[in-house]
Amino acid sequence: MKIVHVASWYVPNTGYEENFLPAEQAKLGHQVHIITSDRIPAYKGYKHHMGRFIDERIIGSGIFEDNNVTIHRLPCRLEVKNGGQVILKGLRRTLRELEPDVVQAHGTWTPPAILAVWYSKELGYKVFVDDHSHVDNFRTDSLLKKMYVKVAAVFYGVYGKRVSCWMPKTYAAKEIMQSLLKVPSDRTEVVHLGADATRFFKSDEYRAAGRALIGIKDDDTLIITSGKFDEPKDIHILIGAFHAVASKRDDVYLLLLGNGPESYMQRIRTLATSSDSSSRILFKDFASHNELPLYYNAADLGVWPGAHSITVIEAVATGLPVILPEEELAYGVLFKKDAAVGFKRGDSDSLSESVLKLLHDSNLKSKTISNSLLLVKNTLSWRRIAERTIEIYSTNHDSNAP
Repeated sequence: MKIVHVASWYVPNTGYEENFLPAEQAKLGHQVHIITSDRIPAYKGYKHHMGRFIDERIIGSGIFEDNNVTIHRLPCRLEVKNGGQVILKGLRRTLRELEPDVVQAHGTWTPPAILAVWYSKELGYKVFVDDHSHVDNFRTDSLLKKMYVKVAAVFYGVYGKRVSCWMPKTYAAKEIMQSLLKVPSDRTEVVHLGADATRFFKSDEYRAAGRALIGIKDDDTLIITSGKFDEPKDIHILIGAFHAVASKRDDVYLLLLGNGPESYMQRIRTLATSSDSSSRILFKDFASHNELPLYYNAADLGVWPGAHSITVIEAVATGLPVILPEEELAYGVLFKKDAAVGFKRGDSDSLSESVLKLLHDSNLKSKTISNSLLLVKNTLSWRRIAERTIEIYSTNHDSNAP
């Protein structure tokens, strides 16, 4: 089967779906290509990327190879930086030349995905649309955004039958798609995000190396969070909760592994120094994707207090017990299997209570770890997800598409 993924972005050496799903499909014997833009997103606060300053975010157009997958980088006709949207020059021509059997379009609301659906009838491929939307990254908080979503909804209302199957990555994305687009349940499959189980696994060796890298003792208790830190990630809530936990335990440390907009980083640094436990809050800039297993193994507990983060699955794959907002549908797959502990989002007292409970209740901790490792093994490894997508591609979803 020839499979083409169409995505606005492809960021090498990171943990996004585009880095792993196509590569795993290629390992299963399929011919896989990715069509994307000539650049990486304009992340706020992302100071370094692949050892280069973010000012060099234009990688360039052309054909590249990564993880045994061919990457077709096309120039942008238009980029809306603050909206994360691009229009690719030559998308139709490249799809025609590749002659795919299947196109998986990433991001329901992106111009490349919409065009991939539009071209599918003419070029004769089956198209599948996935989506990562959730309450924090899908905000129609301006007239322009509302108009764009309305136009996209009208498009899918007319041409959505061309989509063989809708593939939201979380229950939150499924809810948004069904609410705004009325996508039919019989052509919808939740296909979760995953982790590379050959890289993220529980390891005593990694734990020792990670702790040496951080500089903490064997008997210290380490809480970790990671990612792109901005207001919706609620790092300020985590710091408030940590101060409460640290007032009761003098062996607890917090590692903030990541970065964000300077205004928000200054806010959380100020908050971090507002208590006697400030010396036990450690700041470290973005780690490479290869280093993350060391940090997750080094930690005793992971907390992602706000907006959905894709690296949580990678963390639980190492056997790290995690605490997450209990109302967040994007983490539904973990809560359904008792592979995470919840708290009331935005409530630092609720978070500190959950942290102390997990640290003191060895049975709860063991159960959470066991359930998460089993879930990754059976469902959330990228290999399992690749196999599932091939099954979906191969299913005959006939429709009378206009």
